[in-house]
Amino acid sequence: KLSNFGKEKRLVFPHLSRISKFPQISGKITRLYLDQSAIEEVPSSIECLTDLEVLYLRNCKRLKRISTRFCKLRSLVDLFLNGCLNLERFPEILEKMEHLKCIYLDGTAITELPLSFENLPGLEVLFVEDCSKLDKLPDNIGNLKSLGHISAAGSAITLPLCLESLNLTGCNMLRSLPELPLCLKYLYLGDCNMLRSLPELSLCLQSLNARNCNRLQSLPEIPSCLQELDASVLEKLSKPSPDLRQWAPGCLESQPIYFGFTNCLKLNGKANNKILADSLLRIRHMAIASLRLGYEKAINEKLSELRGSLIVLPGSEIPDWFSNQSSGSSICIQLPPHSFCRNLIGFAFCAVPDLKQVCSDCFRYFYVKCQLDLEIKTLSETKHVDLGYNSRFIEDHIDSDHVILGFKPCLNVGFPDGYHHTTATFKFFAEQNLKGIKRCGVCPVYANPSETKDNTFTINFATEVWKLDDLPSASGTSDVEELEPSPKRICRANQINTP
Repeated sequence: KLSNFGKEKRLVFPHLSRISKFPQISGKITRLYLDQSAIEEVPSSIECLTDLEVLYLRNCKRLKRISTRFCKLRSLVDLFLNGCLNLERFPEILEKMEHLKCIYLDGTAITELPLSFENLPGLEVLFVEDCSKLDKLPDNIGNLKSLGHISAAGSAITLPLCLESLNLTGCNMLRSLPELPLCLKYLYLGDCNMLRSLPELSLCLQSLNARNCNRLQSLPEIPSCLQELDASVLEKLSKPSPDLRQWAPGCLESQPIYFGFTNCLKLNGKANNKILADSLLRIRHMAIASLRLGYEKAINEKLSELRGSLIVLPGSEIPDWFSNQSSGSSICIQLPPHSFCRNLIGFAFCAVPDLKQVCSDCFRYFYVKCQLDLEIKTLSETKHVDLGYNSRFIEDHIDSDHVILGFKPCLNVGFPDGYHHTTATFKFFAEQNLKGIKRCGVCPVYANPSETKDNTFTINFATEVWKLDDLPSASGTSDVEELEPSPKRICRANQINTP
């Protein structure tokens, strides 16, 4: 029996391999090292170590049981059980352990984790790598609001159905992901250097950050069930809203749907051709998802702006389906008149930032701003509608070309009845140590009534709209004929059919 340590904080035993029984210890011990010992059980007497903060039991290959009195360790912060090959059960946690932040169970024989894990409100990190017998996490693990990092490489776990956020940042040995929960909203995969592919994503997913996944060779499959938009969504979002430039108390911006693949350089090889070919479908999916998300928020919240969606990935080419492309940072297009404009729900956009002569020490984050000005001209008046869009901060060091693809909703512009000329001018600005924009592209997006389902709309992308420079000047005209559509100027819209 070891006691009366007084001010002693740290206890290390020599010749650990000879220790077959857990020593009886009392005193103000904060760190206890029993790595590679031959103990088979952590007894109930451990409850007396009320000051213990770190318990090391790594590679105790005979350890089979841990007493439920373990929950009396109210000061415990870190628990190391990795390499305990015969440990099959984690003890029930009968009382709250407020301070326990990190649990390491790598390489154990654990078959399940108890539902009483919810008594660990401060748990931040859970390692269950190479736990071959562990096939699921507790269904209520999503209730642990502090749990931001689950490392499960080499395990066959299925994720709990209620999980909304999963942070696997820095899991260097993670090669693949299990099927993702349907309600997952946030997925963080930064610096997963061995990850090669992603499963189909949840329809609820709002943020995916896969920065620095060096071996990632393809983007996730596009969900097949998100194809059409309910009429009620457009009706709700098209209602007049306060001037976006006047920030009202209580008004909120909906967060953009963001998929970030910065520095995933494998995506810039042969895979890039398929990515560009699929980009129209991908933006279409994200446009519908962002409108639905905005609709859900608008029901109970005051929204000052819909932020749309954004994808950032390696590359320097603008997809061919952007029929309006320009070198530099600005582009002007003429929208088709009347009924087409009335169905306009937003614009897809693309920009390639110029990374030349950027100081690597200071280039830590950036964002791209798009200023959109609509000039709507009728026989009696001309009005301007200013709409801006800031991409979210991209917090990565980037040393190669990247493409920013996005969708900007604009549902309450207020186009007049009758024929009119509408000119859309886009200006892109690179912020925070970027030189500027190399090239850009835009594409109007329309919602047309579905031919197969009542009260639903399909999303269409205009594949042929005119640059302003290609048109005869329309300024100063009052001739009705000039405001009517010319057969040569009719916009052709590319409807995206389901595969």
